[in-house]
Parts: sequence; structure tokens; C-alpha cells
Amino acid sequence: MLDRRARMERANSPVGRLLRYTGLLIGILLGWQIGLYFAMTTEAGQVYPIFVAALLGALGFLVTPYAVFGLVDSLQVQVRRLTLEDLTAVTLGLLIGGVLSALLAWPLSFLPRPAGQIIPAVVAILLTLGSATAMLAKRDELFAALRRGQGSAPVTPVILDTSAIIDGRVREIARSGFLEGQLVVPQFALHELQQLAEAADPGKQARGRRGLELLRQLRQDPHIDLVVCDLDPPGTDDVDQKLLRTAQELGGRLLTCDQNLAQIAMLSGITVLNPNALERALRPPVHPGDEFQVRVVGEGREPGQGVGYLEDGTMVVIEAGQPYIGQEINVTVTRTLQTGAGRMVFAQARRSGQAA
Repeated sequence: MLDRRARMERANSPVGRLLRYTGLLIGILLGWQIGLYFAMTTEAGQVYPIFVAALLGALGFLVTPYAVFGLVDSLQVQVRRLTLEDLTAVTLGLLIGGVLSALLAWPLSFLPRPAGQIIPAVVAILLTLGSATAMLAKRDELFAALRRGQGSAPVTPVILDTSAIIDGRVREIARSGFLEGQLVVPQFALHELQQLAEAADPGKQARGRRGLELLRQLRQDPHIDLVVCDLDPPGTDDVDQKLLRTAQELGGRLLTCDQNLAQIAMLSGITVLNPNALERALRPPVHPGDEFQVRVVGEGREPGQGVGYLEDGTMVVIEAGQPYIGQEINVTVTRTLQTGAGRMVFAQARRSGQAA
């Protein structure tokens, strides 16, 4: 009821009244022309022009403000959903279609009537809509090609795979400024997350929902430029292969936590960004002879060993640390070991520095 009342008030506003009288005028002129056409083919004389002009004029007076305001509201909703790249692609497509239509209109106008009057308009509409649709569908490849063609070093997009999305650290990395360029989520990766979120296994379901929630946060963050790419390389159903081809076609970098995918991407000449590698690089260095405190939380693999962890998650293997399980003690680093899974620190307990 309120919605209907609001529409009526808007239709009776100054702009609405202007639209009413404009619709009235257009309806009368259009109805008069249509009436004259029928009058020439019948014996009704001036009855047809007057009747049709009055009918269309009244219809235009009543309907025009509602139709125009409804169209404007619908366009506003659609425009809000479009990104700046979408608007640019549509505008460019409309310009290309308009230019092609203008070039073809003159030769097509020489066709025999009525084809010479109808076909140019039909061709113009089809070319304009077709060009806009094609540019919108290929906007990602278009802007990627434009970035590669710039003289200065372009900021290449970053393609996210599902492991990086589920990992969750990408948002903080992007907000901190370590990631430059647009974040791109392929549609097939989004579909894989949706399948995980709908899986029967609780673990997979939780991972999928966590990934979708992170994407929602990234999309709403004004400091992060995130887009969903419709590019779907044909010829394979393997998500990893599609990611590699997408990164190659867009000339982008691949952000992944999957070590195997990262190695294949590097062999394919694709720049790889790995949050785990960044985390390892940012860990404070630990050298033999360094001393620090650590809580012993469990037994080691060898007899008498204890295990603790630094704040960054680094495992510390403490020789003769088993008696101190559950206590925080001072240790001295004896050596460090870098493995594929991360860094390990080996230390010796210092009994004199034991903390109760």
C-alpha cells in the first residue's frame, strides 16, 4: 500500500507532471499519424486520426510517469551491480556498435522500400546490442591485454585458488599492501567452493563455507579490488589446469597454498605467490646460540626430548626437555633445520634458567 502511494506521489510530482504532458503530446502526435494511415486505407475520413490521437494521448498521460520512473529504478539497480570495468566495456561496445551501424546505414538505405527503411534500424539495434554483449563477456581478456600493452610496467592481476581462499590469510595480506593489483576469482573456483559448502562431510562443508565467507568480506572491503572472472578454459575439467591456463591468458600471478600446484605453475612460467613462503620469510631469524623461553607441551620422537612451539608456530625440539613438560624453561638453540613443511629449531634445556 505504501509502495503504491509512493509511486502515485512521485507520478504527481513536478517531474511526474512534466512526464505526463510529454506522454500526452507524444501520444497525440503518434496517434494522429497512425490514424491518418488508417484513414487513407478506409472511408472513415477524419474519425480515425481524432479517435486514435485521443486514445494514445490519454494512455501516454496516464502511463508515462510510471513507465519512465520504473525504467529509471530498474536501470539504477542494474548499474549498481556493475563494476567500473563492466560499465567501461558496455560503453565501448555501444560506441563500436554505433559506429558500425552508421557506416552500414547509408548503403542499406538504398534497398527497395520498405526494406530500405526497416533494415538499417534493425541492423543498428542488433549491432549495438551484440557489440555491448561481446565486450561485456570479454572484458577480463580485454583489460588484461590493455595492461600488457602499456609502456610502463603494469600491475598484473592475482588469481586466487581455493586453497588460498580457504586459508584466510589473503585478506590481511592484501590489506597490508603486500598484494598489488586486482584479485581475480575464477567462476570455476567459486563453483568448487560452493560444492565444498554443500558437501555431506562436515570438514569439507566448514572449509567451503569459510571460503565463501572470506570472499564476501573481500568483496565488501573498500580497500580490496576483487572481481569474479567468467573465463573458463575449455578442454579440461581439472581445476588446477584451468587455474594455470587462466593465469597464462590473463598474464597474472597465482596465489596458492598448494605446494604441488605452485611447483607446476613455476615450471609453466607463472609467477607464484605462496602465503606460507611469505610467512616463513617474515619469521624472525633464529641462530645457534640464541636463548629464549618456551613452554614444553609434549614429548619428542627421541627418548628424553620435549617439544614446544614459538609464537609463529615454529616447532622447537628440546634435548633433555621431557622432565619439564607443562613448564616454561630457558633454552639455547643448537641448530635449525629448514624442511618443506617449515622450519624446526633444536635446542638444549638450561636447568639453571628453569622457570617454575
